[in-house]
Amino acid sequence: MSIYSQTAGLFRVADTRDVREEIRSRVDILEVISEHVTLKRVGRNYMGLCPFHTEKTPSFSVSQEYQAYHCFGCGEHGDVFSFVMKVDGLTFPEALEKLAKRAGVDISRLQTQQFSQKDQLVRINALAASYYRELLRRVQTPMSYLKERGFADETIQEFRLGYAAPAWDGLTSFLTKKGINPADAARAGLLIKSERGDGYYDRFRNRIMFPILDIHEQVIGFGGRALSNEDQPKYLNSPETPLFNKTRALYGLHLARKKIAEADQAIVVEGYTDAIACHQAGFRNCVATLGTSLTREHISILSRFTKHIVLAYDADSAGVTAALRAASMFEEAGCDVRIARLPGGDDPDSMLTKGLTAELAAAISQALPIVDYQLVTLIEKSDTTTPEGRADMLKAATRILAGIPSQIEREKYIRALARYHPNFETGTTKAEDHLRKDIDLIARRHQRNHIRDTSSAKQTTRRTALEKAELSILRALIRGEASATNITQELRPEDFSTEITKSAAEIVYGELEQKGTVSLTSLLENARDEVGQLLASITMQEEWEPITEKFLSGCVALVKRSKAKRLRTSDVLSPYRKGEILDIEEMLKKQGQRQMEQYLRETGKLPPVGEQEE
Repeated sequence: MSIYSQTAGLFRVADTRDVREEIRSRVDILEVISEHVTLKRVGRNYMGLCPFHTEKTPSFSVSQEYQAYHCFGCGEHGDVFSFVMKVDGLTFPEALEKLAKRAGVDISRLQTQQFSQKDQLVRINALAASYYRELLRRVQTPMSYLKERGFADETIQEFRLGYAAPAWDGLTSFLTKKGINPADAARAGLLIKSERGDGYYDRFRNRIMFPILDIHEQVIGFGGRALSNEDQPKYLNSPETPLFNKTRALYGLHLARKKIAEADQAIVVEGYTDAIACHQAGFRNCVATLGTSLTREHISILSRFTKHIVLAYDADSAGVTAALRAASMFEEAGCDVRIARLPGGDDPDSMLTKGLTAELAAAISQALPIVDYQLVTLIEKSDTTTPEGRADMLKAATRILAGIPSQIEREKYIRALARYHPNFETGTTKAEDHLRKDIDLIARRHQRNHIRDTSSAKQTTRRTALEKAELSILRALIRGEASATNITQELRPEDFSTEITKSAAEIVYGELEQKGTVSLTSLLENARDEVGQLLASITMQEEWEPITEKFLSGCVALVKRSKAKRLRTSDVLSPYRKGEILDIEEMLKKQGQRQMEQYLRETGKLPPVGEQEE
């Protein structure tokens, strides 16, 4: 029986933190994650393949004891709420609601600022969308523009398109009459506070308006396309709000998600009009990235529906660069990604406006894997009619092929490129051999560089004795080791040697001062990303030995000695600093530091004399 099913009845509280803790007590993170990841017990924790990046060896660790997870590969970490948010693409309120239902916790009477603000912003956005739609219906110029672009009335209605008038206070006046506080509308990203007074003015003016909806078909933000060349930028998105984050939003997903799942394929385009035109033409599995660069969040959300992606980006140089970057990101995430080759200068919208629906369908169905796309694009832009042009093209091509780890896969490309080699006239085999040697040479050079970089990284990331001491102290405090009882009286956060360990210590010490104990999930809520990674890693890592009082005393002594050394090497020492150094050194002598260091070296927890300690 699960933890959350053991408690009958509904639980009502008025504070979000209390609700969160109640849900945690009823929902076992191991059960939730096991629905997405195959986990196997390893020591005290459970290990599996990380759902947030592609890997062959499990590095994703789940602790039932701490109700937390941490990936030692990509660094993702958190509690059951953050896992559901990331794997399902939900906001925190949405994840809280989902887990509350699972746990049998009633949050209907939860009146927090976060929830009331979200509901208010949803209402404001809905009012704004209706205002923009009504203006579009009544004003001829923007409607004529959309009709000239080929958008049918049904399409305009389906995507809820609208129009923002040139007036500075059109929406402001409308919302005020509806009883909306302008400050709330500004939080929704619709109004801007005047710098010359207490007034507000419209953010979007003289623009075609594209409401951005979430998968629940709620308006979370807007995009606006300028109707005049004088109005810049050409495209303007809502700023980030409690509802809208453009790094997570995919335009048209509310309409496309079912078709994506049915087709087991998603077509990704760059802009609003590309997505709208594709849907109107029957490509109903199409979404857009709001004209912004693709993000890991976009990939995570799309991966819930399919692992098969076709990128139909603009055919200009910027589009090609963006497509290659996006394709690499999808490939790293374990997706089967292909790139559609559109005619030069065209995008999906312009192709469909010209009536090239069949040509776009062919480009999508014949989309190429990354390497094929790179080589075809390279050959097309190269002057292969001259020896110099062919040589430059082959030089670039060998660099591309050197990145392919499989020799078998390389061979098919070598055979195709051989006809451009100067030795081709004397025989295909000779040309292929020359290409093979050039590619192998570059590949070996890359491998040497990789080994050198990896070795350098290991040297950089190898923890020094001081780092091990500081992390051991933090781990002991988090785990509530009896031997760590007096540490907070002997060391303060500022005694730690790096900014990240100081920040981690501040959070741990703060938790101890407030509650007397430390909760990893609470620490992760309050820590910024890199500090959270560190705290999750040191708490959940299995390789640590039991921390004895003697070992911990040695760690404290080493941290204090390091601080004294840092102070001593400062350019200018105040009398206070000099006195502080003397106090530290005297204390270390009294503690018998040499005996402690000898013990640490004998047990392998410190390097032999002469090796670097910091």
